[in-house]
Amino acid sequence: MTEISSVSPLSTFVLRFWREWSAAGTQWRGRIEHVQSGASATFLGLEGMVDFILGVGIMKEASSPSEEDENAPMPPR
Repeated sequence: MTEISSVSPLSTFVLRFWREWSAAGTQWRGRIEHVQSGASATFLGLEGMVDFILGVGIMKEASSPSEEDENAPMPPR
């Protein structure tokens, strides 16, 4: 029997990135919002963004970046 997930198969996120300058150098920051739940967070790196997405319950079956195979090919940019 197939288990039905309580998480919607469709999610919308709003992302905002900005650059901050200081005597120590420049740094990119970001803010993410999950539209369906209204939850939001700020982050300093992509790992923080992914942690938020996983924390909302999206991609439960996906592995976290630290669990990925280091030898896996990287997608083209």
